[in-house]
Amino acid sequence: MRMLGRDVGGMPLWVLTLVVVAGIVIAAFLSSGVIVRGEAPRYTPPRDAASPTIPAPMPLAVFIGDSYTQGAGGGGVRWPTLVGDAHGWDVDNLGLGGTGYIRTSDANSCGRAYCGTYGQTIDEIVGSPTYIVVSGGRNDVGLPTADVAAAADAFFGELRERYPYAMIFVMAPWFDDDAPPPSAGEFAQAIQAAALENEVVYLDSGQPLFGRTDLISADGVHPNAAGYQALAAAVTAVLDPQLAP
Repeated sequence: MRMLGRDVGGMPLWVLTLVVVAGIVIAAFLSSGVIVRGEAPRYTPPRDAASPTIPAPMPLAVFIGDSYTQGAGGGGVRWPTLVGDAHGWDVDNLGLGGTGYIRTSDANSCGRAYCGTYGQTIDEIVGSPTYIVVSGGRNDVGLPTADVAAAADAFFGELRERYPYAMIFVMAPWFDDDAPPPSAGEFAQAIQAAALENEVVYLDSGQPLFGRTDLISADGVHPNAAGYQALAAAVTAVLDPQLAP
């Protein structure tokens, strides 16, 4: 008992002993991981936690054309939608029945009081398309080829000016299961020349519907669902080589 009464550096030994014991207890308490009251726990994220992935937006593809582009007779099946889905595109279908490079239309053909030419449809494009696909012209066959060529040249030129970075394609005109009219060849050549003049890619997929009555709807003019699937396949066959890196 006398030992507890001794002084160490002027401090009673029993006081020094209590200090040492208290230090040991506090150290053990802190190392146990017990949270001290009033101290908020800290969140440590898992080491393997990955940052959320934001999907890239789909490229916008605008389709301009007539009733074949609009999908008349297909029962909801449209070749632009089929092509867009196959390529991962966000499709904006601006097809209007009865229209062309020169031809305008109305409610009897397009469902509106007035539907303008392809050139007038440019103002309906919203956003910055990566791809623009033009398909039509059958409604202009029979009109003066020089007039159609001039309208096509102005149309392609405006498209290229407004959307200099878009890939712009134009399809050779399609016809139904009957043979194309005699003037179809000259007409197609005029469209092709206007396209090349304005750095627009001209795609000729032939006549996928020719002689195929099974691909034509009951109206005898427009494709049925199977017909639009055939058109989509024909477009893909000539389009994909242009999209290859």
